Amino acid sequence: KNHIWSRNMDDIMSSVGGLGPLLISTIKALVVLVVGWIAAGAISGLVRRRITATPHIDETLGNFAASIVKWIILIIVLIAVLGLFGIEATSLVAILGAGTLAIGLALQGTLSDLAAGFMLILFRPYKL
Repeated sequence: KNHIWSRNMDDIMSSVGGLGPLLISTIKALVVLVVGWIAAGAISGLVRRRITATPHIDETLGNFAASIVKWIILIIVLIAVLGLFGIEATSLVAILGAGTLAIGLALQGTLSDLAAGFMLILFRPYKL
């Protein structure tokens, strides 16, 4: 049976010509994307449940942290998918790092206000 399978795969690969490796890479990329998307959703849901289960942490902070975790995982999955197509991940990580640094420096005042807001939500020094 393995002989028939390999012969059929050879026939398919010869009929698609040079598109065979690209087709296989595309299928692998789709599988990685789907698995990564499902894993990101599951992990962010776990983070959300764990944070909101803590009584002194606001639900808004849990939702925000879960969203950040999901997007970080999706960025890692996207870099892995681009690596399947032969694009070097090191250059992408360097570009993302430089972009993050530039955005962080440009929004320095706003990010400090955002951090202060999180501290207010987390510690709740005021009762309303």
